[in-house]
Amino acid sequence: MIKTVLIFLYWFYNEEVKDIIKGWKNFLIFSTEYFSIPLLLKTLFSPWKRDITKKPRGLDLKKIFEYIMYNLISRGTGFIIRFFTIIVGIFFFILTIIAGAIILILWLFLPLIILVLIALFLILIL
Repeated sequence: MIKTVLIFLYWFYNEEVKDIIKGWKNFLIFSTEYFSIPLLLKTLFSPWKRDITKKPRGLDLKKIFEYIMYNLISRGTGFIIRFFTIIVGIFFFILTIIAGAIILILWLFLPLIILVLIALFLILIL
């Protein structure tokens, strides 16, 4: 009986805690890769979907102005979309950290919580 309890405690506090931390790490890597935060930071001011116009030839001021404005709008659109995607990615990353910490803490105290609940149940029945 005691050997079984010791095997259970070894599994519960050693192997399963390692698995929880490993899964938590995988979720953190997933959130970084899914939202491509490092890549979005590198390309923050790049045009949206690389949509730019070619520089016009000659000295036609209207075409030069159109060229500049179109490229600025494309870069502005790219900045706005990438910025909000980075914000959502960081929020998801922080949420993953908090959720993982809560799950790990709950797992560590789960046997104690179950014993307390059983004791409360017995007290309420009697």
